[in-house]
Amino acid sequence: MIKNSLKNFGKNLLFVFIPMGIVYLFLLIAVFSAIGMLFNATSAALNDTMSLVGSAVEQSQADVTDFLTYAFGQIDWHGNLFTTIKTVLQTRWLSTTIKGFFDTLNQTTEGFDEQLNAIVASFKSSLVAAIAVAAVTAVVGVVCANYATRFAVRAKLKKRNFKQFVIAYVLMPLFQTALLFVALLLLATIKLYSFIAFAALLLLMGTVSMCSSYLVYRNGKTVPIKEVMTAKNVFTHYATLCIITAIDLALALLLWAISPLFSVLLMLPLTIYSANVADVNTDLFVASLVAQKGETEQTAEQTQS
Repeated sequence: MIKNSLKNFGKNLLFVFIPMGIVYLFLLIAVFSAIGMLFNATSAALNDTMSLVGSAVEQSQADVTDFLTYAFGQIDWHGNLFTTIKTVLQTRWLSTTIKGFFDTLNQTTEGFDEQLNAIVASFKSSLVAAIAVAAVTAVVGVVCANYATRFAVRAKLKKRNFKQFVIAYVLMPLFQTALLFVALLLLATIKLYSFIAFAALLLLMGTVSMCSSYLVYRNGKTVPIKEVMTAKNVFTHYATLCIITAIDLALALLLWAISPLFSVLLMLPLTIYSANVADVNTDLFVASLVAQKGETEQTAEQTQS
């Protein structure tokens, strides 16, 4: 199984460009959507703030003039220009003046503080919405990339009925996508327990994948699940997953030495591709076991007859 799995991994390697293109496309959509929303939110907040300040200054013109006269009187504007600039930038004069300006408006204009807080709250809400939209778009991109890759690498496998289709193309991809996010999150922590958890995660992924393949490829009830899910078969499949994962990590580290950004951008599409190829390898392995069992039973029946 290991030899055939590695052969399939290399033979179908061009399929990695499918998740790569989809993930990058959705990533660009997420980034530009977030930037557009942030630009609109910032523009609206600035316009509302300028309008509020302008209105407040008109209502409290005398108080504002007195404060600014006092504040600017703290600086020697007739001295050396560079000394004046240094005093403005390196002392707390600028921050104190801005704070005092808004405090003056707050004290002399009714409802100024409440309106300003409302503008800030609206901007924060827009910021959270932009981040949420970007995150959801990125997740949708990963899910679409996983489905597209799954269809591509499974193009030559057997046709499925509705039940088998739901198992192979609905339940397993959703479960697989969730595991991908958990795996990448664990690897990002770079701690000992994360690698132990990741190893357990691979074992869980392999076991669930074999169960899924058994439900799709079993020959009626002639092949009990215990004859497929043996310790030897599970360990062999687990070893295959570990080898493919090691190849992915080695490639990621090699690319990291060349360009960390390129390594990060390639890791997710490569993980999606590897997970789907590993899943196909599981299907082929379980299908061969079921076929061998069927041939053995057929031969035994012919011998008895």
